[in-house]
Amino acid sequence: MPSPDSGTSAVVRPAAISAQGWGWRHAGRTTQAIHALDLDIRPGERVLLLGPSGAGKSTFLHALAGVLGEEGDDADETGSLLVDGVSPKAQRGRAGLMQQDPETQVVLSRLGDDVAFGAENLCVPRDEIWKRVHEALDDVGLLRSAGGSASGNFSLDHPTSALSGGQKQRLALAGILAMRPGLILLDEPTANLDPAGVLEVRDAVGRCLDKTGATLVVVEHRVSVWKDLVDRIVVLQPGSSSSGGSTPAVLLDGDPNTVLAQARDMLTAAGVWVPGYVPATRPRSGTGAGPAADSGAGSSRKGASCCSPPRSLRCPANGHGAGGSKRSPRVLCSPDSTPKCLPDGH
Repeated sequence: MPSPDSGTSAVVRPAAISAQGWGWRHAGRTTQAIHALDLDIRPGERVLLLGPSGAGKSTFLHALAGVLGEEGDDADETGSLLVDGVSPKAQRGRAGLMQQDPETQVVLSRLGDDVAFGAENLCVPRDEIWKRVHEALDDVGLLRSAGGSASGNFSLDHPTSALSGGQKQRLALAGILAMRPGLILLDEPTANLDPAGVLEVRDAVGRCLDKTGATLVVVEHRVSVWKDLVDRIVVLQPGSSSSGGSTPAVLLDGDPNTVLAQARDMLTAAGVWVPGYVPATRPRSGTGAGPAADSGAGSSRKGASCCSPPRSLRCPANGHGAGGSKRSPRVLCSPDSTPKCLPDGH
């Protein structure tokens, strides 16, 4: 049947999320991946979800998309999780999910066909599908226009295999937009991209949210990339219902600046890149000042670089050293600054 959001305008009805004591245990596991989650997200809010590995961030996003396993396969669900007051599984297509690997999200070989795939599965009328495809590709900057551009000069027949990682993620975003979801879910969408690709995806998401008004939940370790795009940061922590105790899933919830200030140490320890935080570094071996740094065979030459070995460290096995050839070997520096000789011919 036709999609309820059919029409030429990309403005959609933003979704509301409500979790009350919600938890999920994956099939074959003895403990829950996420436990006792109490969280409300208003329509149109933009939320950045943070937390250490094992806190259940991806599980939560998959649940909102309605793609977690069924209870019949030994999985177990507790509490309540609703999107617009209804179970996510009962209204698949209301949410669109982008994951972190660009290669695994491309479905078809041509640009236009790939974007149309989701809308086709929602039974959107054919003519309406192609209107949405053109609009979505234009919104993410991939559609060929009259002027053309370096990052968006593609036709509908362009091969998806010829796209870069950032372009493939924008293609996935276009496929989501063509479905007109009220909830956009991004699970580490820039994890495998270079810096240019990261900005391409972030900017495309921002343009699309400004246009559609959809609700956003994004999981990401690059906080600085998304901090200015979101209204709110929620920090999850691993929880368990074992031993008769219960640890709530939400550790912190509030505006980005406040949450980052309160949770900086925990987030950095979990591998999250917190803006403005510079981690302490360990001095490299043999680079300190004083007599200790000047002693030993490796510091006998003033101004020598770590990759210029002193005479005593040249490789006798390659004929370099006392009585050997005057030609120095190539030297590879290990992370601890210890020069390592490479065989001749390398």
